[in-house]
Order: sequence, then C-alpha cells, then structure tokens
Amino acid sequence: MHKGMTRPIRYLQDTFNIVEDTVRVIHGRLLLRPSEELNEIVNGVIGRALEMFPMMRLYNIEVTSNHIHLVLGTPDARCLSRFMCYVNGNLAKEVGKLHGWRQKIWGRRFRCIPILDDESLLARMRYLLSHGCKENLVARPGDWPGVNSVKALTEGKKLVGYWFDRTKEYAARRRGEEFGKYDYATRYEVELSPLPCLEDRSEEERRELYRAMVSEIEEEARERRESTRLRPLGRRKVLRMNPHSRPRTSKSSPAPWCHASSIRARKAFYRAYQAFYEAYRSASKRLRSGELDVEFPPGCFPPALAFNARAGPGP
Repeated sequence: MHKGMTRPIRYLQDTFNIVEDTVRVIHGRLLLRPSEELNEIVNGVIGRALEMFPMMRLYNIEVTSNHIHLVLGTPDARCLSRFMCYVNGNLAKEVGKLHGWRQKIWGRRFRCIPILDDESLLARMRYLLSHGCKENLVARPGDWPGVNSVKALTEGKKLVGYWFDRTKEYAARRRGEEFGKYDYATRYEVELSPLPCLEDRSEEERRELYRAMVSEIEEEARERRESTRLRPLGRRKVLRMNPHSRPRTSKSSPAPWCHASSIRARKAFYRAYQAFYEAYRSASKRLRSGELDVEFPPGCFPPALAFNARAGPGP
C-alpha cells in the first residue's frame, strides 16, 4: 500500500478515533522490566500526559518488560502525536537514567492501529488483559508485577505514580540542598475512561464484564499449562531479570492496518487509506518539485521543505 516508503503514513478518520498504540524497546531488551520505581515513573508520566492533553482518553495500559500497549481515544492525529511524543520522550529519559542505558530506548516510532468497531475494541481489551499470562510468565493476569489495568478495570483500584521534576532537583543540587526522593515530585492518579460502548452501563456492570474476561483468560491459561505441563515463570523471576538482556528469539509479524470485526469494514478502511495516501503522495511530489502552494489532505503532517542554500561560497 506504500511501496518505497520507509514507514506508513498515519491515517485517522475525521471523527473521534480509538486506537491501539504499541511502543517497543530497542532490540527487544528488557529495559521496562517491572520494579516499584519503574511503575511509579510510568504511571507518573502517563498521568501528567493526560493532564496536559485533556482531549485524550486512556482505556487500557499494559507495560511488559520490552514494550508498551495503550488503548487511547483521540480527536485527531496531531493530538495523538503530541501525547505520544511527550510520553515516549519522558519515559526514555527516565528509563535510561534508571538503568544506566546511554543509547536510544525505543526501536522505532510508535505504531498506531485504529480500532473500528465495538466488537474489535472489546477483543483488544481482552487481549491486552491477558499479557503476562498468555506468555506463561505468571499464572493470572493480575499477578503481573508491571503496570497494567487488570485491577483498575476489575476492582476499581487506582493506578498511582509520580512525576519527578528533574529540573528542580538539578537546581537543588546546585544549591547544595539535600532533598528526599519525593520532595520535587507530583503524585498522579491515572484515570481510565470507560469505553464508549460501555458508557451506558454502571461501573459495577463494567467491572463484572472485565472480571468475566479475566476468568476466561485464567481458565485458558490453566488448560494450556495442563496440556504442556509447563509452570509459569513467576513474579520473582520476572523481577530478577537483567534489564539489559534481550530475548534469544522474538516474534516478528506484520501489524494489521486496522482492527475490525468484518471484512467489509476492513476493506472500507483500506479504500479510505488508499485515497488518503494517493492524495498525500501527489501533494508531496508537487512540493518536492518546487511548488509551494500545495494543499495536503486533512489530518496529515506535510513533509518539511528542503534546505534553502544561501548564494555564494560557504564558510
């Protein structure tokens, strides 16, 4: 659909969009290995980002040792891009500082997959709730020691974290001031919004739905363990993993263009994307040829102009 391009152009429809965003650590390294300190940082960054971008909605978050899944609601691609830029940039700095990692943290920019209908949305919620359990790392989804939404969705337990103001900490050190870990930190509660398709249900009804999902996941995991006779790795071993290590093998499969429960919906999305892509490509070609008065399709990021060389010899 985009031959010759290094990465796909993001396309979101004009209405409010629900998307699944995935961010992966470089080389698949375990730099997001759960710990109390990392969990505080992740929740703090997400909580602050939601405060800074009030148009965004968070429905689910699952943080494994080497990647992050977010189910988000966004009014447009620009708002989503700014939100994810803030989250990824601040997490990269904090994770690098925590583990003494001086290279880049993320292997590539985040992947955004639109979720087109309620059935697919509930299926993705169930899929994310199964993380940690489906890989046989823990026996139950709620046992995963990293940041996840299981208890928040099934019990109403708050996701709490801290935003650490490193600028104020630096200034305090320059003044020779001694300060505690949380003296320049702000506490945040990460608010999970109810799914649009469940807004008409009571909070307890929504929790019951998620509890049923988790029960099904646990039963499937139990049957799988009985058939394979493999025990889960367990929380303790997960917490003892070296964050600089990387898995020997990793799955690599193409990401879908969208999540949809019907072939008709997927085809309609492909056609809309194809029209968007062709309009973008045509406008980009005209821009590169020197035509400045070019109109790009709505909802996209036009490419930057080429370097304007000054006349005469260089320095």
